[in-house]
Amino acid sequence: MKSAVFLLLCLSIFSGFETKVSELLKVTLPHGGGLIGRYLSSHSGRGIRAFMGVPYAEPPLGPLRFSNPVSKKPWEGFLKASGNADNCFQYDYLFKENKSIGSEDCLYLNVYVPHKPKSQDLLSVMVFFHGGGFKSGNGDRVSYGPDYLLDEDIILVTGNHRLGIFGFLSTNTLDSPGNYGLKDQSLMLNWVQENIAAFGGDRSSVTIFGQSTGGASVTYHTVSPLSRGLFHRGIAHSGTHFGLWAIQDATVAAENARKLAKALNCPSKKSNPEEMLECLRSKSAQEINSHFYDFFLWDIYPPIPLFPVVKPQHEGAFLDQEPSEISTGHDIPLMLGVTSNEGLMVSASILRSSEVIDDVKTKWSSILPPTLSYSFYSKDVQNEVTDMITDFYVQNYEKDMNDPIFFQKFTDVMSDGYITSSVDRFLQFHQENDQNALDSKTYLYLFNHKGDSSFAELRQRDINADYGVCHSDDLIPLFPVLKEHFFSGVPTEEDDYLRKAMVSLWVNFATYGNPTPTEEDVELPRWNPVGSFPYNYLRIGRYNQPENVTRISMEKGLYDERLLLWRKIMCALKFTHECTCEVNIE
Repeated sequence: MKSAVFLLLCLSIFSGFETKVSELLKVTLPHGGGLIGRYLSSHSGRGIRAFMGVPYAEPPLGPLRFSNPVSKKPWEGFLKASGNADNCFQYDYLFKENKSIGSEDCLYLNVYVPHKPKSQDLLSVMVFFHGGGFKSGNGDRVSYGPDYLLDEDIILVTGNHRLGIFGFLSTNTLDSPGNYGLKDQSLMLNWVQENIAAFGGDRSSVTIFGQSTGGASVTYHTVSPLSRGLFHRGIAHSGTHFGLWAIQDATVAAENARKLAKALNCPSKKSNPEEMLECLRSKSAQEINSHFYDFFLWDIYPPIPLFPVVKPQHEGAFLDQEPSEISTGHDIPLMLGVTSNEGLMVSASILRSSEVIDDVKTKWSSILPPTLSYSFYSKDVQNEVTDMITDFYVQNYEKDMNDPIFFQKFTDVMSDGYITSSVDRFLQFHQENDQNALDSKTYLYLFNHKGDSSFAELRQRDINADYGVCHSDDLIPLFPVLKEHFFSGVPTEEDDYLRKAMVSLWVNFATYGNPTPTEEDVELPRWNPVGSFPYNYLRIGRYNQPENVTRISMEKGLYDERLLLWRKIMCALKFTHECTCEVNIE
């Protein structure tokens, strides 16, 4: 007992002392101020110099709420940068049971640098944009730490950007044009260009990568005038800006702004956006965020109520044209990919609620449009699309989520409606503008590995059930994203093999623009570019396949019939050019 009291006394005494800081953990930035980081270790034990909670913008408070981000002013002396910053204001619907968390003072980033690189050259840089439906998530060490990627010679940058109402409110006027979350990301990339050399990084070798809405963000940056020239390669996990959920009609966005204002007793007339914003800026962040769920039409759908817009055009706009009208951004190496059961993010979570299960069975035609983000079209178009989906996937099945066959069909609907169709549309558009890019420097993957842990377990009612490879599961080999939530799991030999393989492929791409630049690694097959439809793709993992099947292999033809259906659906929604509506398969 006495020893325990003595230990506590010692800890309390030492907590009040300043400890000596190694010069290796100090970095002086070009503006003259500096950072003091901390020392970490990678998965294999390599040393990491970590600088966390680095401010890249002024806090978006007061008049800067619903405004473009402003670069952080230079400071004198050294800032301590050794811990996670606050999340941006959000509802954490995944881990915190829809509790409002975070702060508006959240625009910070993290830089992770190898302590002893194998090379004396400047290191390539990987900048990660987190997912979360443009409404949740963060870039902190717990979720997106350097444990695996920093086993290699790479600099990793992660960070926060504004979310939900604070990141994407738009009045469709210059008073609040929107896209603030994406503009925050652009400012992060500017920060990298201005400062990364101080950490030993190569500003001419920057790869952006992201997952889900982070993947859509990556493809948005390829067409944004704000981000042009700030990066050199891109990797989009499970999403592109051609998803129905990824871009919103500006008039609908303005209606949502007025809806929020009315709920908060602010002026809400179309003719007075200035008064509306003045009132909204006077409200507390907590009060504003409490109305986020007012935008849902059924359960928690549409999944992304507030998201990027094109209009109004203005100087400094993130987007000044519809993405489908922009022919630039096709000349850089790109990687895109999906998991084999993306739709589990929706279907597995539905199993947790008997009420929602009943809605699927009894209200199919009314819940499908908001779930898949086409409820803003006319009723005739909604009905046409719903009939096309029903006839193709589930015409002969009772809509019972407890039926394993229907459950899988419903999962396929969600997979294709959210993710695979957006990736296909992106590749189609690239083919129209530069087939050479698809033949030489665009790569596609299917992540098909069900590991020791899965994001599906966070959503389903039976943690022992095996539904497949969920949305976000392709992050697990690259980041310690589930360590804190699956501390009782033990990685298998297959998990370890695929982790090492994916880290190698991703870092190769970030370094050379090619995931398999040499023939030296006999463990990995040559990853061929995607080419024309039906696509070449790398299958990563062998879920639901015989043990003698190669763990990683090149394949051809990814969900061809399902993709062709969604091309017809996109045409029915007039979401695509007429020339892409019909495709001949050789």
